[in-house]
Amino acid sequence: MLFFDSLKNLDTHMGLLQKKIKDTHNIFLVGWCVRDLLLGIDKKPTDIDFTMAGEPTKLYGAIDKKGISHFITEKYGTITLINKWKGAGSKEQEIKYELTPLRTESDYADFRHPGEITWSNDLLLDSNRRDFTINCIYYTNAPYKKEYTQLLDSKTIQKYTDDEIFLKRLDDHGCLYIKGLNLLIIQNHKHIERLFPDGKFETKQLWEILKSATIFSPNKKSETSKQLKIIIDPHKGIHDMINKKLKCVGDPDKRFWEDALRIIRAIRLVNVLNTKLALNTKEKIKLFDFQKETRNSIRKNHALVNNIAKERIKEEIMKAFTVGNPFNFVGLVDEAKLLEHLFPALYATISVPQPIRYHPFDIYAHTLLTLFELQKINKNPLVRLAMLYHDVGKVDQFGAYGDDLTKDEIRAIIAGPLNHRRSSPEHTKKDFQALWFSSKEVETIARYIAHHHKAEELLSPKKDVMEKKMRKFFSEAGYEKCDNILDITIADRLGQYNPLQNSSDISDIYTLKTILKKLQKQEWQFTIKYLAINGSDIITHFKLPASPAIWTLLQKALARVIDDIKKRNVKTEIFWFLNIQVKNIKK
Repeated sequence: MLFFDSLKNLDTHMGLLQKKIKDTHNIFLVGWCVRDLLLGIDKKPTDIDFTMAGEPTKLYGAIDKKGISHFITEKYGTITLINKWKGAGSKEQEIKYELTPLRTESDYADFRHPGEITWSNDLLLDSNRRDFTINCIYYTNAPYKKEYTQLLDSKTIQKYTDDEIFLKRLDDHGCLYIKGLNLLIIQNHKHIERLFPDGKFETKQLWEILKSATIFSPNKKSETSKQLKIIIDPHKGIHDMINKKLKCVGDPDKRFWEDALRIIRAIRLVNVLNTKLALNTKEKIKLFDFQKETRNSIRKNHALVNNIAKERIKEEIMKAFTVGNPFNFVGLVDEAKLLEHLFPALYATISVPQPIRYHPFDIYAHTLLTLFELQKINKNPLVRLAMLYHDVGKVDQFGAYGDDLTKDEIRAIIAGPLNHRRSSPEHTKKDFQALWFSSKEVETIARYIAHHHKAEELLSPKKDVMEKKMRKFFSEAGYEKCDNILDITIADRLGQYNPLQNSSDISDIYTLKTILKKLQKQEWQFTIKYLAINGSDIITHFKLPASPAIWTLLQKALARVIDDIKKRNVKTEIFWFLNIQVKNIKK
């Protein structure tokens, strides 16, 4: 059952756009703002895609630009309008409206962008270029005339209680009217052509269409709108939303050859929609899956993603790891034969066994299980990506072991660059730089991976020792990073699923978390800037020249003070300690 009553939330946007754009053609809201309202996963969209007939530069010139930010991308004819809006008692919000006029596209030479664009007044032709049926639902409105009421009241009204009957009536007549909402749904192409010739609403045709429509009442009470709301659904996206199928518009092979990014977008879309649907209801609901032909085409055309700009792939990955279900996303990527293209180092871990006394699964299975556990407790996308790559270096480490190695030879491997704590960050840098992650993002992910065993160093039978170690770590990394690393440790333990190691017992890690929270509350993050002395004090007191050695002395002072801040963070105490260090430097 779709949330047709939520479409009223689009009327404010329609009203604003109709005032701003002085044109006689109809404005059609389209894409995810319509889709997510109907699915009930977004009640207040702030990113609105819309279309209308006209040539871009002429439309841009016809816009009343007062009070809004605006720009046009002339190559593809996209006009962006940004309006700041403030609701009652709420913070100011930025609403982005993006207008791409009705058009047809051809000649996709680079598997991404159309080489030729033709501006059109034909809504149906515009619909044929779009990606998925659920993104190809247009919404507009028109004046409602009182004489329609007599016609509609004379017809049999059916209560909307069953989706199957609803869709059957829609199929039978190609149009359907929900009386309590003043909502007309049109799928029949002839009706669409007659009602919107040249992109303009034709009032005379509406009477005939209403005569042929099945009349439904809404599934709950609603006030009748003063305007007629119209959904144009030329590719039966409403059917696919109700049946929870992601389906390409037309031939999936053609859609993916036109724009190969749609392959990854399809996976991300299913993943994010299902995550949001699950969050928005406590009931067991049907979730999205791929229509068979679309699924087969994704698998068949997987290699096309090598033609996509890497930064666009990165955007899709970040959306899935931020608001989606990362575990499910990686599983779908693997099923679609995309894992090697997106995450090559992770792909290399498949079927690589681990010592059975620690891990009953291969590296890849263990990684997915840890990711599944982490996403329950941590929403940071970079932490989740660190979990994804935390063990990729084990392929190198285990590959170096060979047969009949002595304990000393194994220790040498563990102490060297092939240790996965050192090699995993290097694989991470290579793969994520290739995906155009920023240097800061790559470094952050790599640091989490390099420290994913840090908790082992912090643990001690004595609580006061743990507190000292945690205080030092807290000083170096800060609360958020310390907490994230402990989350990684928890997920890594739970992802072992190994009863022999009692890996499900994570009470010791929660003890560390408790200590960390206590330090944050009572002491905050103690760093060099909080020392009782600074670099100038050292230079003056010891009569030293300014040099990098001053910074080294400050770090040594911090390392000592942090073990007992109250007693040791005193000038005389610090100078006494540094006296020996300075003598060593002068030697």
